[in-house]
Order: sequence, then C-alpha cells, then structure tokens
Amino acid sequence: MSENFNINVGGQKIRGVLENPSGKKLMILVHGFTGDLRGPDDIFIKLSEKLQASGFAVIRFNCRGTPPSDGKFQDMTLETEVEDLLAVIRYAKSLEYKSIGLLGESMGAAVIAKAYDKNIGVMVFWYPCFEFVDSSFTEYLSEKNLKELPKRGYVTIDSFERGKVGKEFISQITEVNTYPELNNIVCPSILLHGDHDNDTPVGQSQKAFKVIQGPKHLDIIKGADHCFRNEQKEVIKLTVSYINKYL
Repeated sequence: MSENFNINVGGQKIRGVLENPSGKKLMILVHGFTGDLRGPDDIFIKLSEKLQASGFAVIRFNCRGTPPSDGKFQDMTLETEVEDLLAVIRYAKSLEYKSIGLLGESMGAAVIAKAYDKNIGVMVFWYPCFEFVDSSFTEYLSEKNLKELPKRGYVTIDSFERGKVGKEFISQITEVNTYPELNNIVCPSILLHGDHDNDTPVGQSQKAFKVIQGPKHLDIIKGADHCFRNEQKEVIKLTVSYINKYL
C-alpha cells in the first residue's frame, strides 16, 4: 500500500510517496543532484521494497525543481533541498512516526547532514558528497562557464533534461563543506562508498568517518563507482541489515 502526498513549501508543492504507511518505523530517502525519488537505476524503489518487507514505512520524494514537484531546477540550492527535507520530516512527525531514519545519496548526503537533529535514529550515507569542491561539481567551474554565468545566470548541462544549473548553486561549489555538521551526529551512522568513485572520492567518507561522533560503520565497496550501478543487491542487503540493527 502507498499514499501520494504533497507539502507546501514557500508557495510551492513537494510531491512524494509514503509506502507501507502502517509501518512503525520510517526511513526517508533523499535523492542526489539531478536525481529523483526513484534513485539511480531505480535503487530507491528496490531498497524501499526490502525495507517494507522488514516492516518499515518509507518516504520517497522529489525536491523542488524536480517534477512532479513544483519549481525550476535552476533555482535549486543546497539550502532549498534542506528546507524541503525539513518539511518532509515535519510531515512525518505529524503522522506520529517516532522512529525516523534518513538516507541520502551523493549530494543528498550533505542534505541529510544539514537536516539532522537528535530525534533522528539512524543516518545512512551512500557515496556522500560532503565537500563540493572535492567532487565532479568542479566541472561547472570551467573558464567558459564562469565567463558566461554572469550574463546567462546559469550553466547548461547538455545531458540533463532539465538543463540548467543556477548561478547561486554554482557559487556554492567552492563554499560547501558539511564536515562541521557531521561532528554533531550522535546517532548510528553508516557510510557506504565505492573505491572506484570518480565523482566523489572515497576519501570524503573516510574523512567523515573520523568526524562523526556516534556509533559508525564505513564499508568501502570494492570496484563500485558512483551510484553503485553494479552492486545494488549487495548494497541494499547491507543497508537494510544496518537499518534493522539500529532503528
């Protein structure tokens, strides 16, 4: 059983789905940059099915700028996505879920790190991007892009159907560093990262592991690249095992 929902944030609607709403515990899955509620290669759908089989309720949603949620992708920033997640957490609490965990993939890991509070029971980070300048985001800082940005107000991504990354997000690439937020995390945290990740170095997870204060696990997946495209079964099994243990 699943229920579609929408939440108003700043006059715009966030749209998502609540799956297995009768579950006593809830996991909220947060997509990464240019991602959506399905996850890369539908991995969020597959993870949700396994979590539901273990008795969990699951929320998957699209941040503003990603249809069918309202807004333009060009207006997306790290702060808008954190605002969206906080609204979803408030919605979950209004449904009286007491045990809530967060999972973020790639940039979604920075989002959940900034949205964390001490009521969260478990944090799961998949190939996390905590420091933007130490990632493939630097591709948007080419001399050509930076020259055209003041005139156009955005950078075009040719392979991305929504097409435009806004000026404000581009300005964040050299500034975003969420390691200080990780220092505040006291609940169990799980970091999973591939050692062949060419978008976000595995060193970001290794550094985060040293910073996080609560119980923590770091699993480096041999041969895995960004998004775990060839390791979905292994990663989902491992993730569900950890969540069952701690939430």
